[in-house]
Amino acid sequence: MTPEQLHGFREEGFFVWQDCLSSSDVDAARVACDEWDADHEKSLASSIQEGISRVGEIAFTAHLAEKTPTLSRLITLPPFVDIVTTLIGDDVSLYWDQSVYKRSETAREFPWHQDNGYTPIIPDEYVTCWIPLEDVTLDMGPVWVLPKSHTKGPVEHRQTPWGQQCYFGPESGQPVPVQKGSMIVFSSLLFHRSSANVSTKTRRAYIVQYCSAQARHKDTQEPFNRPVVISKGVAVSLRQP
Repeated sequence: MTPEQLHGFREEGFFVWQDCLSSSDVDAARVACDEWDADHEKSLASSIQEGISRVGEIAFTAHLAEKTPTLSRLITLPPFVDIVTTLIGDDVSLYWDQSVYKRSETAREFPWHQDNGYTPIIPDEYVTCWIPLEDVTLDMGPVWVLPKSHTKGPVEHRQTPWGQQCYFGPESGQPVPVQKGSMIVFSSLLFHRSSANVSTKTRRAYIVQYCSAQARHKDTQEPFNRPVVISKGVAVSLRQP
């Protein structure tokens, strides 16, 4: 990470790291995520909606790195190790990972939220890396951010039919189109949303989140107990089933 990137994260709540991943690594991740998403879409067909996933519109498919060697390798590549050891410390756990596929012509936006609005932990802030699996343009429903909103700390969320929502104000925020091989890195406290996908393509992304290995559930104070991926500043391989 450069001083400018660190400044962006601390002051604005996010930065874009351009061209930090190889095309071959992203292609391999896309192949793996495509397979998991296809299976998930089949299961959604019988239920129409599952949590915040909706058949034919948007699918969140979680915990892939623990089941997929390609993704297990990806999340411990040098750029990720550099990010999290700089922002979190030398002992880091995998908080969450998921593919998010927003289908063509999904007109509904995904609402403003903080990632903390789903499972709050201590320390409050963790790190999200949003990886496009192909170029994501403005018409494909990219991430939008509200710069500096992370400085508010954890805020109250309301449950909506489309997910947790923390902001209902007039500001539209800033879109962050991003190219394959790059990624958006942002604070879990940053207000962000995604716009409608009005393109003819599925918007495909893989999201990985990291937290302190000492993290605890905010409500119960119990250890979070997620897999350690960096120990003493060195990447650790995830066990595969």
